[in-house]
Amino acid sequence: MNIVTKRFLSYLLDMFIIFIILFLIKQLLPVNNYEIELNNLNELYVEKKIDSELYLNQFTSITHNIDKTNFGINLFGAFLIIINFIIIPYLTKGQTIGQKLFKLKIKKKNLEIEDLTGRAVIINGLGYLLFMFIILFIATNKIYFILINLLGFLQILVVIINAFMVLYYKKGIADEVTKTRIEEIK
Repeated sequence: MNIVTKRFLSYLLDMFIIFIILFLIKQLLPVNNYEIELNNLNELYVEKKIDSELYLNQFTSITHNIDKTNFGINLFGAFLIIINFIIIPYLTKGQTIGQKLFKLKIKKKNLEIEDLTGRAVIINGLGYLLFMFIILFIATNKIYFILINLLGFLQILVVIINAFMVLYYKKGIADEVTKTRIEEIK
């Protein structure tokens, strides 16, 4: 298996671990009333009982409220990203759980916590979550909706560009910005 495949699989495994933990915790929490309200709104729209303008106005309000209600779980998700992509690699001198399994390592002459934080902000969604936390309680429903969707699109774009850069140039955006590289270990 080549290093690009190993990088991809280790990244997927690391993200999968975080998503599974969050999914299991979310299952233990009570049903969010705003999610029920959103389902009802979607049904009304599909059945053509409300127009698209009313739907969009209510949709932005409800999704903003869902994110406010889910603040704790999203904060815990940020904590998991910090643990898995910053603290664990810092303590293991450059390996996430997935990288350990696939025998990869983040390399730099003096790998610092700032390098790992930069990587997590760029490609692991930490920047997205931090921005969401900042605007969640200060932006109006519509502004929040626009900004969070724009940022979500940019985060996905960064991950896709990063993947293509790794595929063709062997170094991704986070590697370039933090002056780190991913190497195989023997």
